[in-house]
Amino acid sequence: MSGIVRCHGVLITFRRRDALVEHLRILADQTSPLATLLVVDNDDDPAIRTLVEDPDGPAAAAASTIGYLGLADNPGPAGGIAAGIAQVLADHGDDDWLVLLDDDDPPPRPDTFAALQSVLLALRRHHDRVGGVGLWGATLRRSGRLRAATGTAPEEVAYLPGGACPHYSVAALRVSGGPDPALFFGFDDLDLGLALRRARWSLWSSGIAREHGWAAMVDDRTTSATVTSPTWRRYYSLRNLIVVLRRDHRGVGAVTMSVVAGVAKPIVNFPRRPRVAWANLRLNLRAVRDGWTGRLGKTLDPRAAP
Repeated sequence: MSGIVRCHGVLITFRRRDALVEHLRILADQTSPLATLLVVDNDDDPAIRTLVEDPDGPAAAAASTIGYLGLADNPGPAGGIAAGIAQVLADHGDDDWLVLLDDDDPPPRPDTFAALQSVLLALRRHHDRVGGVGLWGATLRRSGRLRAATGTAPEEVAYLPGGACPHYSVAALRVSGGPDPALFFGFDDLDLGLALRRARWSLWSSGIAREHGWAAMVDDRTTSATVTSPTWRRYYSLRNLIVVLRRDHRGVGAVTMSVVAGVAKPIVNFPRRPRVAWANLRLNLRAVRDGWTGRLGKTLDPRAAP
């Protein structure tokens, strides 16, 4: 088994030029550099294309080879990730690895990629079908709730969040495919993780999250019972969680999240914040309906949503 991990980055961006420039600078400082980097622009902005393809610009040092893929009409993170994965699968071999990146979630340290790849190589000495490793990950409870891996040793998990610099096996992705683009936003990473596990590939939380700045995600956290103003992000997250749970034959979890997160949480907040609670309940019921009927895509325009 080779001690070299050849990695191809897929970086999703949407109207965050400054964040993208900073992310490219951080990638250039990685002690284990990317072999190639594909910037997937969900706005198909000519200015971003020029920035990425400029041989003297910030992208030039981020990887040995730089590519740009413009996608018009904002297909969301799910659409961008699916397109980026498809491009890497078409261009590279099964022994390679793919790193998913989001424009405003760069690697926290210059040695983040090197540290993750060290964990990856150690895991492969004992496990034949390692499909992915991330700074942190989460297991999935029967209720549909996620529990972050909290240990300091690698732990097998159900999915790897996008911000955790997940490294995926190209061979594994060739079997599972990317996330469903129709999800648009939210839990596309869970959709991908569960698809990999159904294909009998394992996913691992690295155990090094705290030392790489992710203590807030792996230390004990409690879920607030208080509602805040409803957002389009909450609609998509609830809708997609129901869809993904049902696809994985987790009906109990889908029902529980529909009732508890969708209905019960707003109702218990009616006495204190009736207007906010009512707005949440209306949006949640729409998400629950669309989740159970399979109404996917960009069903709620983020520009017009609360």
